Amino acid sequence: MKQWMIPLLIIISVILTACSSGDTTGEDPENNTSEDAVSKPSEETAESEEQDLETEGPAEKETQQRDSEDTADNEESKENYTAAEHCIMTQLAECENVPPEDQFQAYRDLVADSTLPEAPGSDCLPCAVKYSFEAKYGESDPVNYSILPRSEKMPEDISDPSEFVQQYLFSLPAFFNNHDETALSFYQPDSAGYHALFANKASGNFSNHMTYSVFINSEVENLDGSINIYAYRTYSHINTNGIFEVYARYNLIEQDGRYYLTDYEELENTRIE
Repeated sequence: MKQWMIPLLIIISVILTACSSGDTTGEDPENNTSEDAVSKPSEETAESEEQDLETEGPAEKETQQRDSEDTADNEESKENYTAAEHCIMTQLAECENVPPEDQFQAYRDLVADSTLPEAPGSDCLPCAVKYSFEAKYGESDPVNYSILPRSEKMPEDISDPSEFVQQYLFSLPAFFNNHDETALSFYQPDSAGYHALFANKASGNFSNHMTYSVFINSEVENLDGSINIYAYRTYSHINTNGIFEVYARYNLIEQDGRYYLTDYEELENTRIE
């Protein structure tokens, strides 16, 4: 072998060895995504979760703080009221062991210190409380018909004309709010007043009805033996958008040993709230 070829073979061998070493340690740029594609999103996700925790943390704390403050306010309100006043401010929902006379006095006290507006004169505490909450807040809880000043007497058992009309007027909320049909039994069947009352209920225009107070103004006996009762009534219903006072005449007759209403006429109707 010629001497000049030996160095050439050595050079070629070195070059081949270098190329072989480069192929085993090099990375394909097109495939250089496997680890980065996993690790970078993981880091971003971790950062995002940390940011979410940082963002949600104060919000949750703020909500919890508001809830705690509301609870504290409610507890403070309960502490500021006597048991009887709390009874009134819960619209008679929490009155256990509070005597009726204490409830009346608490209502008068709350009116006196301007916590609640005063209702028109009435012996009906539930009516007065409902009136006051309607007047101050524009809404109130549904009335408990069982504690309205409706006596347990049926219409045929009421012998006093003024009491008869008063009981009729306090029966209207239960009638218009689909609780019972007692109001109709105050009327003589097929009379003008009977049909008017029936039509009013059927119209739906008198739902959410409430009688807050009744004041019998006068009682007049007519020559034909019938009786006119003149009465003031404060009331509201779904279409009044406020509280009204109506002054009306109610006509009664006595028949078959009992009184019947036959008709009524509104003489004045005035918004008071």
